[in-house]
Amino acid sequence: MRAVWRFVVEKIAAVSGRRLRPTRAGQVVLLLAFAVGFAAMNTGNNLLFFGWGLILSSIVISGILSESTLQAATAAPLVPDELRAGVQQRLPVTIENRRRLPGFGVEVSLVLQSARVAVTPVEVRTGAAFELRLSPGSTRTAQVPFRPTERGALIVKTLRVATAAPFGFFAKERVVVVDLLRPLTLVVLPERIDTRALGQALWARLGEAPAGHAGSGDELFTLRPYRSGDDPRRIAWRRAAKTGRLVVRENEATRSREILVDVRVSGANPEAVEDAVATAASLVEDLLRDGHSVGVRAVGLLVPPQRSPRQRHACLHGLALCDVDARLDAPSSGRLQGGAALIAVVAGSARADDADVVVKALPRQRMRGKA
Repeated sequence: MRAVWRFVVEKIAAVSGRRLRPTRAGQVVLLLAFAVGFAAMNTGNNLLFFGWGLILSSIVISGILSESTLQAATAAPLVPDELRAGVQQRLPVTIENRRRLPGFGVEVSLVLQSARVAVTPVEVRTGAAFELRLSPGSTRTAQVPFRPTERGALIVKTLRVATAAPFGFFAKERVVVVDLLRPLTLVVLPERIDTRALGQALWARLGEAPAGHAGSGDELFTLRPYRSGDDPRRIAWRRAAKTGRLVVRENEATRSREILVDVRVSGANPEAVEDAVATAASLVEDLLRDGHSVGVRAVGLLVPPQRSPRQRHACLHGLALCDVDARLDAPSSGRLQGGAALIAVVAGSARADDADVVVKALPRQRMRGKA
């Protein structure tokens, strides 16, 4: 029976673009329809025929009203501000009613597909956003719940609009294929790991570097002639005694060292590779938040150290999209920036003899299967 029903549903979906699934209440109604119809045919009782007609009429009316709701609701996905692996988030979707009749009980969900080269494409279905009533001509923005489990690019493949109105006998679904010529791609950033204590320890170990100009440092930078208003305590009296001219000591300013976070994996399993990427992304984020000039490097990726407002976006998006596990034994690309401190985040048997600091990849939360 189930095989027959599945075959019928697939045929209907292929022809009309609709999917029909009976709810628990709908299964009871179908059983009642068969039972009452069988009894009416065998007994010829007019009351049973009347009851059978009421049941069949309710099924037909349910189909007509649910189809009216599906035709009235038009949905389109929007680009969210930011997606982070392992974090429950909301995907915005606009729902518009372009007809003169209201829609009831509308559910909207998305079907996403991974676009990473090194990962087998897997379809992921989000949760559903529910709108009780759509007034004629109204537009609303629904928030679809979604918890991504892996970093990388996700392509919005289809959008599904469903309803069980008005009686809840059947859940009817309309599948909308997103524009294939202009697919909507969502970037999921690497999972967040708490590396604040690690970042502070690294900064204390690396220290500061000379800035190359006068400032408030401790080392002597140059001597210059005395000007009115200079602090007398900074006058170099011994030099003044030798030359007969007042000169003032200027110290060299210091600045935070430029930091390049390098992701190195070799002989590591996929989980360890993702741990290394998540550790590097979280470390970069914390160092940038503390005001340091940070860059990132991995296989096929090089973001030079900077302190600009867009640096976080460049580093995290680069790590989200790079395939460091495509060639586990390949060296990192690009050359080390002059004067930058090298922090190597390693996984597996990777070596980092040239690094100033070596950091082992921290484990992620691994909240799998809860999307």
